[in-house]
Amino acid sequence: MGQRAAVLSATLSPRHRRLAPLDRIESVGVRQPAAEIDWDTPIDRSRWFFCETLTPLYYTPTYATLTPEQRRRYNQLTGMLSNELILRLETGFLDTALDAVVRRGGRSGGDDLIEALRRFRDDEQRHADGWRRLNRLSEPEWYRTGHRRLVHVPAALDLVSQALARYPFACPVVFWIQLVQEERSIEISRRCVRMSRDLIEPRYAAVYGEHLRDEVRHVQLDCHLIERFHASQPLAMRRVTAALFRWVVANVFLTPSRSTVRVVQALVAEHPELHKLRPTMVCELRALTGNAEYQQMMYSRRTTPITFALFDRFSEFHSMSQVLRAYTPAVAGSHR
Repeated sequence: MGQRAAVLSATLSPRHRRLAPLDRIESVGVRQPAAEIDWDTPIDRSRWFFCETLTPLYYTPTYATLTPEQRRRYNQLTGMLSNELILRLETGFLDTALDAVVRRGGRSGGDDLIEALRRFRDDEQRHADGWRRLNRLSEPEWYRTGHRRLVHVPAALDLVSQALARYPFACPVVFWIQLVQEERSIEISRRCVRMSRDLIEPRYAAVYGEHLRDEVRHVQLDCHLIERFHASQPLAMRRVTAALFRWVVANVFLTPSRSTVRVVQALVAEHPELHKLRPTMVCELRALTGNAEYQQMMYSRRTTPITFALFDRFSEFHSMSQVLRAYTPAVAGSHR
């Protein structure tokens, strides 16, 4: 087993209680410089941008009726949406929360943790450059002046999320959100890099490969943050955090959002022959929260094993079974 795999496996078992040491986590991130990516050659529109099984419409009956060209374009649009979402997480919400911890300095976990988090932030800035470049290469006119075209976040939700990110110590739900989304990003990157090289656009494969190399370490740092700022809280506060996290997963992460509908709208705009199917596609997307296969793809012991193991450990998170069909608490040894 390689170093990276060994560190990842350290928290896969619900019975495991020891965090991987910070020096071991940091050593996993030591690697050769990234290969040069060709950002000048126009995007290959005959290729896919994303793993098909990660796209929501894939889990609907309508998807089987689409032509290969329609499926490919839907896939490309979903890939660009994913880039926007990851970019927003890494440069907005996550960076703000990490900055708050770093500014708190030695009081929040010692120099080793602070130095690791500084590197964490540097990694995310480097990743952000890749997501921006991918979208500008994919649709130059869309992204020439900004980095958002498909993502839509209600203003009220945006304000609340930024407030939570600025004060993560008051309510450590921020660190749970970081963990589950970054662990999901590992699964996204893994599926994309495993695609046939004849199928996926090479720049997308390269950026997802680079992202995967760092995210294993980032997830472990998220576990350190949860251990320091959540585990030490009184049970009443931990229950508040768990309830808020449950609401976020159910209403923001698990349910196909307005952004997903925007992808369908963009697809129909480019393929007017799909206009009559648009209401059906939107209804099918909104019904996906009850689809077991879709939920398994999103959050499960296979795709987000560390998050589920921590649900098991902390009894206040056993209620996640109310919103995640793939989660059944393993109660042995739970943290009370």
